[in-house]
Amino acid sequence: MNIRDAVPQGAHQNLQFHRQYGVNAMLPEMNWQEIFKHSKLNDTHLQALNTLYQSAVPLALQVFEELKFDVFTPVAYDPHGLGLFDKLAQQEDKLIQILESESNNLSDETRHQIWSMLLRGGAVLVFKAWLGKVKTGNNELDMTQLDELSDLLFIKTPPNNLAQRLHVDAQANYDHIFLMYGTDVFLDRFNGLETAALFVDLGVYDAAFLSLRDDRVADYLKAKGYVSQDQIEDLKCALNPLGCPDLISKQDCLA
Repeated sequence: MNIRDAVPQGAHQNLQFHRQYGVNAMLPEMNWQEIFKHSKLNDTHLQALNTLYQSAVPLALQVFEELKFDVFTPVAYDPHGLGLFDKLAQQEDKLIQILESESNNLSDETRHQIWSMLLRGGAVLVFKAWLGKVKTGNNELDMTQLDELSDLLFIKTPPNNLAQRLHVDAQANYDHIFLMYGTDVFLDRFNGLETAALFVDLGVYDAAFLSLRDDRVADYLKAKGYVSQDQIEDLKCALNPLGCPDLISKQDCLA
């Protein structure tokens, strides 16, 4: 049965109906391949996304419901002082516990994908997919309140701690997928400087290239000996030899 057919008429009632179902972990099915049609998703990626989706969305909705945060109203972003942030932070350990349980019977590679995605905004991404689905009935991302929801749903657990909790070998030779949605790239931010450095260690990013994108990351990587200012300047000039102006616009790489 399609639960949308049982919804009372009216857009507001429709959304509230989906919110109530979401809190109780009754989520609409998501077609990730349709959402990220320009990305090559294999069965492992799909399983990781579904596990994150089934685990993160109901938990976030419970907190939003308790604190009367209306995710359907773009003007509703109000952290209620520190209450909303604190409440969500308290739930982070619960989310990891749920993922520990849900991923027990999954392959090493799938658990590794969950770990990698979660460090780079996976919980934000699956929640935006849920919002897009319940608002329109289509497999799409809702792009409103993106920065606000990133602030609220980006986990803060350090990468090695999270790897230990999910029984993941952080150094395993698995891929770290980026997801294309239109002209936007997702899973390209980090939950902290330690994660940024780890992704340099893993060979996912070049230290100089990453330093060009975010000054905070550059300062951290230089302090840790990953890269020098001269190497950063050399790369900048190599990318654009004519006068060496900034070719790569600065952007936030950290949540």
